[in-house]
Amino acid sequence: MLEKQQRADQLSEKWLPARRPEWKLAELSELLMPLIRENGLAVDFLPALSGGLYIADASRNPTNAYKVRGALASAHTAQQEGKEFLVTASAGNHGAGIAYAAQLRGMKARVYVPENAPHIKVQKIEGFGAEVIKAGGTFDECLAYARRDLDVRSAKGKFVHPFDDAIVAAGQGTIGIELLERAKQLVAATETDVVRVFLPIGGGGLMAGVASAMKTRWPDDLPKLEIVGVIDESAPASLLATLFGRPVRVLPNTIADGTKVALVGETFLSVSNLVDYLMLVPHDSIVSAMRRYEMQTLSRVEGAGALALAGEALTRSYNLFDDAKSPISFAVVTGRNVDATTYHDTVTATPRLNLDSHLRQGFDVRVEERQGELLHFLKTVKGYNIASLTYKQRPGTKTGHLLVEFEVETKAVAPLQRAFKEHFPGSRRQDPGEHMLYDVGRPVAHKCKEELITLDDKPGAFLRCVEELTREGRFGSVGFLFYRKPPVDGAFAQVVIGRY
Repeated sequence: MLEKQQRADQLSEKWLPARRPEWKLAELSELLMPLIRENGLAVDFLPALSGGLYIADASRNPTNAYKVRGALASAHTAQQEGKEFLVTASAGNHGAGIAYAAQLRGMKARVYVPENAPHIKVQKIEGFGAEVIKAGGTFDECLAYARRDLDVRSAKGKFVHPFDDAIVAAGQGTIGIELLERAKQLVAATETDVVRVFLPIGGGGLMAGVASAMKTRWPDDLPKLEIVGVIDESAPASLLATLFGRPVRVLPNTIADGTKVALVGETFLSVSNLVDYLMLVPHDSIVSAMRRYEMQTLSRVEGAGALALAGEALTRSYNLFDDAKSPISFAVVTGRNVDATTYHDTVTATPRLNLDSHLRQGFDVRVEERQGELLHFLKTVKGYNIASLTYKQRPGTKTGHLLVEFEVETKAVAPLQRAFKEHFPGSRRQDPGEHMLYDVGRPVAHKCKEELITLDDKPGAFLRCVEELTREGRFGSVGFLFYRKPPVDGAFAQVVIGRY
């Protein structure tokens, strides 16, 4: 009993050791492991697949999602602080975790969800006895309503943030401790140079916890550890926050509703230096990963739950890491709560892509740092479907760095190459998939002030946007630009501009 009380005192949010954030999170995760084990939670490691991939399924629990770990930690500490009522906002899985944890501890819970929250997730929250309130058209609007809840202001109520909270992130970090234990076993029996962990990123709580738990405890005598954060390219809040060095608002539009956040948390940013790579994956790759998971396991996974699987598959398809020896790779599956109708419409009924006639082709384009050059580029490629574009100035040079990706027929690649050779000397065609991977380093746009612009998905919308900005004289100070085509017809595109 004394040992449990000591652990509870340490887990209190008042216990904030004066150490670097990753060490604090890692220590909290270790303190939480007995709680996780007491409640029968464990990562389910599936047997190795091709390429040395191990699926680490953290969703096999009563809530069908990994979020229950952080929720249990929050309920435990809240009760130790004398709280009786939990309030939270959630896209679904965190809310189910809070409802389940509150039920276990005899507490009450109220969960705010967006008005379009998946029906299966709402049912699960209600099934565990929590009150559900639908509020706001987006998660961030929903979050604002939850923060204003009257019970949060009472002495007996507590608000639990779904990802930007040290206790929540540390609870998710217990997955990292299990991954570390499993990695040690595999390394002892396998010759490899690297252990690579693929994790989905939405608000960043899972990444913050797992990266902290693994990086701070990784033995020097093991092969190097690489952490890869996998992001739906239509919900790039974590990537942009890393590039700008601060939270940057986006308008997420993704099948992966569990990662559909407009702003990442400071908890993630405080330890983002632990992440080795960030990877953007397209909508179709997520759908393919969901389909493969069902074929391999005979069970369904939601979009956010399949993000890591999609990222790992793309790295092998395009040989992005060019490993000398086969890596030991873990892809963490995070949730299996998906409506049957949604699954059918997005996965079962989705036609397979004809990769023989269509492809995504990337180019690294050299553009001069002068007024109207980006507009000149867009007019040069007018008529070709741009899927993504990222631009940043090259420090100390008069040349800009533009990465652009087209969705084109195979026969269109050669004309594109000729156009670049004529108008933008020094440009090169990228290897397939090369544009997806970002080697995380110092923020490249930290001196810029960001601006978010939304566009319709009609042909030429991006070009018209740049033309208007140029006419207004607002393009001369642009040092960074990020554009992504909408994942489905009829949706919106978004442009994030960084100005000096």
